[in-house]
Amino acid sequence: MRTIPEKILGGEVDDYVTKSVDRVMLHDGNTPLIFEDMEGEDIWNPEKVTSVVDHFCPPSTTERAGFVKRLREFVEEKGIVDHVEFQGICHQIMCEGRALPGEVVAGIDSHSTMYGAVGAFGIGFGASDTVEILKKGETWLKVPETVKVEITKESTGTDLALKMLKKIRYDGNYKFLEFVDRVGLNMDARMTISNMAAETGAKAAVFPPDEVTREYLSEFGISGDIPFPGSSKTCDNIRISAEEPLIALPHKPYNVEKVSSVEGKSIDQVFIGSCASGRMTDLRKAANVLKGKRIHPDVRLLVSPASKRIMMKALDEGIIEELVRAGAVILNTSCGPCPGIDKGLMAEGERCLTTQNRNYAGRMGKGKIFIANSEVCALSAVQGVISLPEGDL
Repeated sequence: MRTIPEKILGGEVDDYVTKSVDRVMLHDGNTPLIFEDMEGEDIWNPEKVTSVVDHFCPPSTTERAGFVKRLREFVEEKGIVDHVEFQGICHQIMCEGRALPGEVVAGIDSHSTMYGAVGAFGIGFGASDTVEILKKGETWLKVPETVKVEITKESTGTDLALKMLKKIRYDGNYKFLEFVDRVGLNMDARMTISNMAAETGAKAAVFPPDEVTREYLSEFGISGDIPFPGSSKTCDNIRISAEEPLIALPHKPYNVEKVSSVEGKSIDQVFIGSCASGRMTDLRKAANVLKGKRIHPDVRLLVSPASKRIMMKALDEGIIEELVRAGAVILNTSCGPCPGIDKGLMAEGERCLTTQNRNYAGRMGKGKIFIANSEVCALSAVQGVISLPEGDL
């Protein structure tokens, strides 16, 4: 009778354990914080480190160009083999064959919970913890309590994630979320939900590996036995479903209401992308809404596929052409506007409707951020106001 954290980490709930990690993820946004502490130090196993340039991609200032240059030098100095530049967002890159079921993956980013979509125990760490992990290949953890999140009705990944945030808020702090998928969500939806589990404060969040996992990983030439089932212990349980599209109002991701409650509110910008979105399901839905239409003249629509692999698929399917014909600006495969690094910043008083995971004040400049699914975003870009699609999600 054990929970998934007990099976992967060892020990029992609330025990403090030392656990080796299977892989470390570094990215250009946070890794500069560790350069000084790693000066003259070796990495325990450079082959188990993935380095990604996705934030300053491409760099918009000479200072950021310097960060990227220093990361390249760091990678060469430390013998890191797996260095990826301008190929997509780090979390998407990790889920494209690098994070595997049953592995403990340490990421220098809070949204490393996303690796739970493929059955990995993804944990976000700060700079000081990451330094110690790089040196020793292990970390210490308290085995978290498990909360089972049962998904009982098929919906978009964004709407299910928002419903989860509305129910859990920050009550998931240092807990483990085990998703019980009763409806057979695709991997795109699972990634969105696992990603946004970080907004509950969860230590990690996992969909126990199943046939969906196996089929997805097979696309990257990965096969093998499913390493572990779900928890056998009785755990706290919540159920989530979304009967109609939801929206997170400024300035908290859990400030969730029905889209109908703010229908008609004017917007200035729409962004479809980020590590919480920008995958094929989201892009297809947006393109279907926009087909044969033009975006409102007072709205700018920005679209960023989550990885180059997704960009190429979207090109092959004609999705990118459909979006461009509708008036969208296609951005490179990067974090883009979401963290407010360069592209897509807002002026004071502006509103952005987006598929991203955070809507804190100041995140995209001086405007207000609303989070919704890609269909709501696409239709709203056409109407010029927050709009509710007809029919099922």
